Amino acid sequence: KQVLITPDVLEPTKGLSFETIADANPWLLTDKLVVKPDQLLKRRGKAGLLAVNKTWEEVQAWVLERMQREVQVELVKGVLNHFIVEAFVPHKQEEEYYFCIVSNREGEEILFTHEGGVDVGDVDAKALRCQVPLQEQPNPEAIKAALLVHVPAAKQDFLATFLEGVLKLYRALNFAYMEVNPLVVTEDGRVVPLDLAAKIDETASFLCGPHWGHIDFPAPFGRREFPEEAYIRELDSKTG
Repeated sequence: KQVLITPDVLEPTKGLSFETIADANPWLLTDKLVVKPDQLLKRRGKAGLLAVNKTWEEVQAWVLERMQREVQVELVKGVLNHFIVEAFVPHKQEEEYYFCIVSNREGEEILFTHEGGVDVGDVDAKALRCQVPLQEQPNPEAIKAALLVHVPAAKQDFLATFLEGVLKLYRALNFAYMEVNPLVVTEDGRVVPLDLAAKIDETASFLCGPHWGHIDFPAPFGRREFPEEAYIRELDSKTG
């Protein structure tokens, strides 16, 4: 359950509005919601750019207050113009975890901490690590032994299986980096990534393009597109 809100909602001639979004996604009218910018921004919670447990009416007001407005996040200024809305997942603080997969010359390294969320702290210093060599498949038992020693025993099996599956997907789709914080694991066995940042290898498009679907590689937050870049992108959209 996820929708994207763009500046088109401000222009009636674009054919997109809050009403048409809700018509296509009726869960927006019944579920509690989370809304945040979706523009290669990290630490949105720290910057006050995260609204949690809101109604659809509250989400609309929150977005309209920030749409097309310039904000500063740490040292970078940029204009907000893309927001993502998701269903709110009620959970406890102790159900939040953090994990990250980083590619290196030998394979992939998985970092994991049993404490996640906005105040995760210095991950490099506190995370447990598991290196998976290129020619080896991830093993749930090895993942449990290396990463999940501080996780309740009842959650270890399905969390290890989840991490195994994510790494297989990561390799199949040519990711280069993936960070999930927080990853919520509920008592009933649900594993829900609440926030995710990732990098994929653009040069693998000839291998993974059909699996990726339509995907853009936007400039970092705060760096506006040069006219030459916009011109080339327009040309590229009209040719194979």
